[in-house]
Amino acid sequence: MNKALKTIIIVMLSKRYIGNKHTPENKFLNSKIKWLQANEIKEFKEQYKKVINAKIILRVKKKTEKGSNWHISLNPRKLKELYGIIEE
Repeated sequence: MNKALKTIIIVMLSKRYIGNKHTPENKFLNSKIKWLQANEIKEFKEQYKKVINAKIILRVKKKTEKGSNWHISLNPRKLKELYGIIEE
């Protein structure tokens, strides 16, 4: 798994973005991948889509004051898999 994706999962676990507690996707991801090169960003986005499709990270459209944005949180039913990913 991509190093940046592992970092994002670790940060989300440490900040307890699990289940109902969520964070805006664009703001969170851009702050974590801004130091990557173009080819690494492409690889990250491919792996990120796989993680979303595997429902390890939940992605939900939420209404905000400025419109509606995608928000992400970790799936509480997949915590064992998350800890396995981190240990690799």
